[in-house]
Amino acid sequence: MANKTNNRPLTFNIALWFGYIFSGIFLLYGGVQIVLSFLDRNFGDIFQLIVFTIIGLICIAFVIAFQELKKWGWYGLIALYSLIIIFGLIGYSHYENIIIALLSAGALYTLFSSETKNYLANQA
Repeated sequence: MANKTNNRPLTFNIALWFGYIFSGIFLLYGGVQIVLSFLDRNFGDIFQLIVFTIIGLICIAFVIAFQELKKWGWYGLIALYSLIIIFGLIGYSHYENIIIALLSAGALYTLFSSETKNYLANQA
């Protein structure tokens, strides 16, 4: 295991850690807001918060599969980063969405870089 982590290219690690950070944000936001809604006894938007948490769990599943060099994890991250870009461009009036879309475009580039693809092909 230690040998695999030492030989990973930088582009693989960037795509991996961006996925962990993005998934963690979804999980953290959904979990904290669910706890706060229970404390405030405000259950009006609890379904939306549960959806945020489920999306975070699905995203973390893609990231873990990518880390374990599963093909479906790579495809899942491509779909995830592409959706982030699309939703970021839809809400282009806010500069935060543009920043997130640009970061996701960079992470998507790292998924398609030759170093990452060669690493995935050699490990399979």
